Amino acid sequence: MKNAAKRWRLQMVGAVVALLGIIVLTTYLLTPANAADRADVPSSSAASNAQPANSEVYTAYIDEMHVVDGKLMLTVDKIGWYQGEEADTIFNQRNPDAGLDGAPDGYYIINDNEEQEQVEVNTDAKVLMQLYDRDGTVQGTEIQWNEPVTLSKFQSLYGDKRIMDLAIFPYHLTIQDGKVIQIVQQYIP
Repeated sequence: MKNAAKRWRLQMVGAVVALLGIIVLTTYLLTPANAADRADVPSSSAASNAQPANSEVYTAYIDEMHVVDGKLMLTVDKIGWYQGEEADTIFNQRNPDAGLDGAPDGYYIINDNEEQEQVEVNTDAKVLMQLYDRDGTVQGTEIQWNEPVTLSKFQSLYGDKRIMDLAIFPYHLTIQDGKVIQIVQQYIP
């Protein structure tokens, strides 16, 4: 009787470990930081690597979007966005007692300074989305890597929080001549 109970416990532990392994593997495969390793799925940050001359790219949370004197303005909070080995290194430096080998999900965000700044969006800014509410249903929120949407569509999506709040995602912003010329949503699992 004791052996049967022991065997049953070991089988349950094995099943739980297998399930956790599947969850970890699925999360790994769906994380854009790892998508570069798979030729069929482009990384959202890979799209931001093609940087125009005389521009800068930074990652930020978009805290607010509003129109002032006919110009679309973003209120942003710049963050440190790290992926892969760099994320693991910084995570381990900042969390030495976490009991983990590296950053969970392959990325790490630092937001030590929550100061906000205003930045104007160019009228023809390019917007690339990974995940958003396409049709007003939960089923319509499937991932589609670097899907282009118009700036006006992005504005309406950002304001609609019924199914998904786009303010929870970081965005890679490309700035040229003081204006945002590209917005790339960063998927986070």
